[in-house]
Amino acid sequence: MLACLASLLLFAAPAPKLVIVSWDGAPDWVMDRLVEEGKLPNVAKLRANGFAAEYSTPSFPSKTAVSHMAIFTGANPVANGVTGNTVPLLPRSEHTVLETKRGFDGSVHIAEPLWVTAASAGRKVLCLSAAGSFPVEPDQARLRAKGVPLDRWVEFSGFESSITPTTVFSVGEAPIEFAPGEKIQFLPQSWGRPEVFTSVKMVRNNQPIGELKPLKTGDIKGWSEAVEFRKDGMLANAYVRLLDLDQQTGKATILARATSGIKGTQPTKEIDDYVRAYGGFHDEGFRAYERGQLGKTLADGGDGSAEAMIVEMAKLDAEFLKRSFRYGWKTYRPDVVFHYTPTSDSAGHTWMGVLDPESPAYKPDLAAKIMPYYEQIFKIQDEWLGDMIQVAGPNTVFALVSDHGMAGISKYFNPNRALADAGLLNFAAGKIDLATTKALCPGWSDFAVVINGTDWKSGIVPPADREDLLNKAAEALFAVRDPETGRRIVNRVWRPERFVGMGIGGPAGGDLYFDLEPGYYPQPSSGALISPGAPIIGNGVHGFWPQRRSMQAIFYAAGPGIAKVGSIPGVRVEDIGPTLFAAVGLPRPANATGHAIREAIIK
Repeated sequence: MLACLASLLLFAAPAPKLVIVSWDGAPDWVMDRLVEEGKLPNVAKLRANGFAAEYSTPSFPSKTAVSHMAIFTGANPVANGVTGNTVPLLPRSEHTVLETKRGFDGSVHIAEPLWVTAASAGRKVLCLSAAGSFPVEPDQARLRAKGVPLDRWVEFSGFESSITPTTVFSVGEAPIEFAPGEKIQFLPQSWGRPEVFTSVKMVRNNQPIGELKPLKTGDIKGWSEAVEFRKDGMLANAYVRLLDLDQQTGKATILARATSGIKGTQPTKEIDDYVRAYGGFHDEGFRAYERGQLGKTLADGGDGSAEAMIVEMAKLDAEFLKRSFRYGWKTYRPDVVFHYTPTSDSAGHTWMGVLDPESPAYKPDLAAKIMPYYEQIFKIQDEWLGDMIQVAGPNTVFALVSDHGMAGISKYFNPNRALADAGLLNFAAGKIDLATTKALCPGWSDFAVVINGTDWKSGIVPPADREDLLNKAAEALFAVRDPETGRRIVNRVWRPERFVGMGIGGPAGGDLYFDLEPGYYPQPSSGALISPGAPIIGNGVHGFWPQRRSMQAIFYAAGPGIAKVGSIPGVRVEDIGPTLFAAVGLPRPANATGHAIREAIIK
């Protein structure tokens, strides 16, 4: 009997693997429609083979660093320390209210992230892109403190190591210099008599390295092979593409993809191997698109060529993402993987102002032209998801999440001007004067007023005056009306202590939170009270009260341990980690305030 039991244990199925994929800024309201219309077949398979949450409620403010760290710790913002895309330096007694740090920085979160929990449980973890995972030293210190071998966690990140931006230039200009001594020239090539220019030759340090031909937009074969270079000790790959070529004159326009280095837990040789296998870090080109460098946009009367080039760049980016996962899966044989794309978020920021039917900038005719390109971004990401699922195999739980939704606006509201007009804030030479300012929205807190109390370094407000100031700040915000419409802009204010469980307030949070009427977004500055967004198409934004339909995010999952129920009720982002870890037999995240959703897990 004992021998039989030992035999069964020997051949027991291995523990399921787990892959968590984040599509930044993927709105639940958009995803619901695309899945129902059959445009995202791989996402639909996750729902059919597991579940889709009715929605996922972001943390507040509904921003990238805030909700990602809630997902990656299972803890709300007060419990994990990440209260914004930028956060104040703490402790307050040693820093002024204006001193900040990036909320994505790995030294900010005070809660144990999922990668530490999983590695501590004996699993191999691979972070190919995960907000808050770099620099790696703070989480390596957590592993050391537990006696966990550091090689259980492998991390790569390129967001902190930008080298060159997306660049558009004409042939005949000075050579591109990606790094000192690394110059590339572009020489038009002609053929026949009379001469017809048919291509552009690439020359690096006087040596030919490739040829660019005018291929139709949408064909990623139009991009050059990788041009390797090294800067500041980091290996990076540059790629260029011929945008247009005048066959009579040889005049040509070249698009160079942005470049980034990669840093992480591994030695330089290993990172170099990853960079070569991966191909290139993210660059979806939206900033160049907005500047008109890819041609006239549809909003400016273009024919869709600029939008088609954006889709092509997203397609190339997805090809690199496929390569990164394939390499990481084969090389490191991980049990838990984190991966990510920013492209859906960038697309939303660029286009959602005109695509959101509730946006004041919504224009049905223009939206109908732009929407197919926005949808293509999600279709490309769906194909990438399908490729990963195929590579990982059946004994893997796949979870698809997003951090927040997206809404359209047409105007910006300046809460600091409202506070200044009420006598609560003063500017000096265009900057906040802390010596005379009592209440403000610092750069890290655009959705909350912060009292410049004596608990802050150089603060001036004693505790006895705090209550009166909060009331005056609320009155100042409520008093603001749009001079064009007469509408009130701030629709609610609340104290963090009255919303227990949301994870707002605390040492790194605000003292008085507020939300705005649809169509407006807070932009604290020394400028005007109301300012316009982008002309014609408005702006896509997020950060609002997380219960807004437009702010709600996604949570899909399927695989061993996941209940095949098709749908589950709405969840909070901090419930995602505990739910997935329970499904694959991992411990509850150490500092979690969220809970495993019973309906999502096989009993």
